[in-house]
Amino acid sequence: MTSYLYVLSIGPVQDFIAAARRTRDLWFGSYLLSVISKAAAREIANSGGYLIFPALDKGDPRLESSDSEFNVANVILAILPDGTKDPKTINENAQHAARREWMNLAEKARSDARRIIRSDEIGQEIWNDQVKDAIEFYAAWAPHGKDYGKTRTKVMRLLAGRKSIRDFRPAKGHFGIPKSSLDGARESVLQKNKSLPKWLSMQMRLNEGEQLCAIGLTKRLGRRQSGEKSTFPSVVRVAADPWIRGIRRCQGDEANRILDKIEALCEVKNSFSTGTGNKLYQDFPFDGQVLYPSRLATAKDNLKDISTDLDEENPFKNDPSKLSQIENNIHKLQKKDNGGLGYGEPNQYLAVLRADGDRIGKALSAIQSSDKHREFSRQLAEFASEAKKIVETDFHGCMVFSGGDDVLAFLPLDTCLKATRALHDKFGKMLAAFPDEKGNPLTLSTGIAIGHFLEPLENLLNFGMEAEKAAKKGKDADDERDGLAVHIYPRSGVPIKIREKWKPKGKKGLDERIQKWAKMHCQNELPDSVAYEMHDLAEDYRNWNTSSIEEENKLRNLIVSDALRLLRRKYPGMKTEPITRGDIAAVLKNEDPYAAISKMASELIIARRLAAAIKQAQGKKSKNNDQMIQEVV
Repeated sequence: MTSYLYVLSIGPVQDFIAAARRTRDLWFGSYLLSVISKAAAREIANSGGYLIFPALDKGDPRLESSDSEFNVANVILAILPDGTKDPKTINENAQHAARREWMNLAEKARSDARRIIRSDEIGQEIWNDQVKDAIEFYAAWAPHGKDYGKTRTKVMRLLAGRKSIRDFRPAKGHFGIPKSSLDGARESVLQKNKSLPKWLSMQMRLNEGEQLCAIGLTKRLGRRQSGEKSTFPSVVRVAADPWIRGIRRCQGDEANRILDKIEALCEVKNSFSTGTGNKLYQDFPFDGQVLYPSRLATAKDNLKDISTDLDEENPFKNDPSKLSQIENNIHKLQKKDNGGLGYGEPNQYLAVLRADGDRIGKALSAIQSSDKHREFSRQLAEFASEAKKIVETDFHGCMVFSGGDDVLAFLPLDTCLKATRALHDKFGKMLAAFPDEKGNPLTLSTGIAIGHFLEPLENLLNFGMEAEKAAKKGKDADDERDGLAVHIYPRSGVPIKIREKWKPKGKKGLDERIQKWAKMHCQNELPDSVAYEMHDLAEDYRNWNTSSIEEENKLRNLIVSDALRLLRRKYPGMKTEPITRGDIAAVLKNEDPYAAISKMASELIIARRLAAAIKQAQGKKSKNNDQMIQEVV
C-alpha cells in the first residue's frame, strides 16, 4: 500500500468570519469555522492520519474538546500512512464529520430562535437549503514519497487547481424574500420579522428591518457545543475600558459604588445591555453603551414602543425605569455640577489590531521533512495561544481570531501599542528556528487602525486590513515587511496614516516615540497645539532644494532645531523629561525633511488621542500620577 499527503480546505471564510454587523457575529463566526475544522481534523486523526497542521495527535484534549481555546485553521494537512483507509474514504468521512458539527450548531440556534418567536417565522424550506449548502470543501492528495518538500508543493498546487474549478451548485433563489443584512448573498430566514413586536426583535438583537440568513442567525444566536450561551464584548465596551479601569483603581470609593449600581441594573435580562462573557472585562461585564449619555438617550428612544406593550411575556417592560435610574447615576458620576464627581464621558475610540506573519510561504519551502513542518505548526499554535494571553490578560483587549500567524483583535487605546510590540517580539522569538530559504528570520507585520465605536463594524475591519497591508509595504525591497502601521480615522477630517519598519526595543522606533509623546501629553509637557504647529513647520520646509550633502546636513540641523524649539515649549512649572536632538533625528533619519516633519506631526496627533485614554486609565483621583503614567505608557 501507499501513504499519501492529504490536504483539506474548509470554507467559505467570508461567510463564517468576515460577514458581520456585531462583534459577536465576527467572533462566533471564527469560533464556528474553528469547531467545524476541528471536527474534520479529529476524524482524520481517528482514522489513523498523522496530522501536520494542526500538529495534534489522536486523543489530544485540544482536539477532542469543541470548547477548547485552541483554534484550528480552515486548512488541514495530514499524512495518511500505509494501512489506513483510502484517501477518498477518509476525505468523505472528514467532510461528513464537519457537516455534522455545523448542523448541530445551526440547529441549536434555530431552536433558540423558535423559542423566542413563533415557529412559522423561520422559513423552514430556505433554512434547510442554506444549512445544507453552507460549507464548501476542497481536497487534494498525492502519494507521499521520500521528498516531503516536493510532495507538499505538488499537493498545494493540486488544491489550488481544485479551488479554481469550484462547485457551482444550482441557484435556489426565493422571489420576494429580502436578503441577509450581513452580506446580501442569501435570503433571510426571518420571513416576517417586520411584523414582530419590537421587544421580540430586541430579544433577538435585531436592528429595525435587519434580516438574517441561516449562517447569520447561527452567528447571532448560536451556542457553544457545551450549550453555553456565547457572548462577546462590543466595540463600545473596548473603547470604554480605560475609563472603567480608572474608576476601579480606587476600590470602595463613591465612584465605584455608583458604577456598581449601574452594573446591578444591567445584570437582569434587558434590552439595553449585553454581556461580555465569563472571562473578559469582569470589572464591568456589560457592553457599556449606557455609560455614554448619547447612547443612553438612544436606548431610551428605542423603548418608547416597549413601554406601551403590556404583553406579559415582554421581558423589557421595566427597562424605561431602569434606564432612568442609570441616567441619574451617570449624571452624578460624570458631571461636575450639583455634587457630581466629574469623571467625564468615557473615551469613544478603540484600536483594531491586525497582524500577519511575513515570509511564511518561503519558510515552508525551506522545510524538507514532515517532522520539522509539524514542529513549525506546533510553534504557530503556541504563538496563537500566547497572542490571546497577551491581548486579553496583559493588555485588556479581546481576541477575535488567532490562527497561527494571523491575528485579529480589538484593544483599548491606552494599551494598543504595548500589545502590538509584545506580539511582534513574541512571534520573532518563537519562530526564530524557522528562517526562510535565504536565512531571513520570520517577522510579524502589524497594523493598528484607530476608529470611533459608532463606525460600522465593516468599516472598522476594513480600516484594520488597510493598516495591515500598509505595514507590509515599504518604500523599497529592503523596507518591506516587518512593519508597524498606525492609522487613525477621526469622525470628521482626513485619516492620518504612518508606517515604519520595526526597530529593536530601546531604539526609538515608531511605537516608542508615540508612547513618549503620549506620556508628555499626560504630564502637560507638550502644548495641545504642537502637532498642528509642526504641520505648519513642515510646510515651511516643503520643496527646499539642496545641491550638496553639506547643504542637506545644514537643512536637517535647521529642521531639528526648529522642531526641538516647538517640542520644548511647555506649561510653566512642569518638570520636563528632556527631548534630545537624537529624538528628532530618529524621525528624520533616511527621510525627506518635509515628509519627516509631517510624520512627526502625525505621530503627535495620534499620541494626543492615546493620551486622552491613558489619563482616563490613571483614574481621576490618582495620588501618584507619575507612577500610574509609567504603568500604562
